[in-house]
Formats: sequence, structure tokens, C-alpha cells
Amino acid sequence: MYILGFETTGSLGSVALYNLNNDEIKEMRVDEPMGHLKNIIDLAGKLMTDEGVDKEKLAAVAVSVGPGSYTGIRIGVSSARAIAQGLDLPCISVPGLAMFKEKCDGSQGCAVIFNARRGQVYGAVFDKDGNEILEPGAYMLSDVTDAVDRLSDENIVFYGDGVSAYENNETYGSLLNNRKFAGEKNLLPRAEMVVRYAAATYRKGRICDYKNLEPSYMRETEAEQKLKDGTLERLRREKMAKLSGGLKCRSH
Repeated sequence: MYILGFETTGSLGSVALYNLNNDEIKEMRVDEPMGHLKNIIDLAGKLMTDEGVDKEKLAAVAVSVGPGSYTGIRIGVSSARAIAQGLDLPCISVPGLAMFKEKCDGSQGCAVIFNARRGQVYGAVFDKDGNEILEPGAYMLSDVTDAVDRLSDENIVFYGDGVSAYENNETYGSLLNNRKFAGEKNLLPRAEMVVRYAAATYRKGRICDYKNLEPSYMRETEAEQKLKDGTLERLRREKMAKLSGGLKCRSH
């Protein structure tokens, strides 16, 4: 039996199959940035066909529920829900930050930073044994680096798109000086991580119905923030005023 997993929270989506009998993992990735927004289910179908895995061999569907790209998270969660509903399969919700704990192997810990703009990140820090030092959440980049500095005697590797976003940033780049970064191949979340985390979760019986599979944004969307603080309404009025003024000029 297999677990089918989706990772769509970053710029490059991927799908993977985890063989529960021998722990073997097969993965396919989308080469085009954000290409998974239109063909992630097709990619899953291709992977299953190539590996000779028919739908009757699926035990569960797993997906990284965030944080990350709001649109990407929605695509991944809705795809997993659709497949689980159609095939009557259980779902496994995989937290996008916590799944990086697998990188902690007793010799190195990890710090995860997903870019949330303006010096903000979705972050977490784990020591070399996988113990949670900074719980997954929305932080300033400095919160994460401060937590890492408290582990001065440990080898901590940074992961996530926040590395490339802030490494050379004039305002925040100094916070990442002299830090160790994961290689390009392992920097971003991948479906093979999703299914590995999901397999351990599945074996503990921690599954859910597709109706209860929910995204984890950690922050409101930009539109929701603007709506709450009144910015969206102000911008709307300004745009409508400009449009109205333009129409009056044209009528004369």
C-alpha cells in the first residue's frame, strides 16, 4: 500500500509515493515555477502510472497544509480533498514547518524560514535531536536567529525560501551572516518530506476525513488584513474616484 503526497506551498510543487511495505519513496517535481498551480493532479497521475500504482493500492492522501503560498496551499489541500473524497481515502495533514525536523540527525539542527515579506517569516527552530526550540509560527527573522544563537554549541542549518529572500537584503541580510544554509536541492520543501512525515503519522493512526483537512496559513491573507484595517475600502474609494474622474474628462 502507498501514501500519495502533495507539496504545493512553495514555488516548485511536487508529488510523491511512499511504499508502506518497504519505505521506498518515488517523487516527481514541477520544473516550471508555480506550474503546480495548474497541473499537480496530472503530475500525481503520471507518477502513479510510471510506478505501476493503481488507485486501489493507495492507503491515504497526504498534503503539506502550510504555511507558504496562499494559492499554493489552497491548490494542494483542495487536490488532496478531491482525491480522498473520490477514492474514499483518509487524509494526513502535514505541517510544513514541523516536517523539516527530519533534517535533524543528531549531528545538526535546523532553522526553517519561509519568506513572509518585510522582515517577517514563518519559522521554526529544532535542535540536533529534533527537539522544538522555537515552535512553528509567524515571526520576525530576528526572532529565529535569536533562537538559533541560543544554540551556539550546535551546528544549525537554515532551510526555506527565506534564505534567498533575505540573505542579500540590505536591511535584514546581516542577520544571516556566517550562517550555514542547506544546498539548493534540499533548501525548499519537497513531497518526499511530506510522505515521510505522513508515513510516521499514518502508522500512529493520526488520520482525518477529507472534510476535516484544513489549510494552515498562520497569517491572514493580505486582502483579509486590508479589509480588517480599512485599507482595502480606502483603496477601493480612491480607485473609484479616479475612475469617475476619468469618465468625466472623457465625457467633455
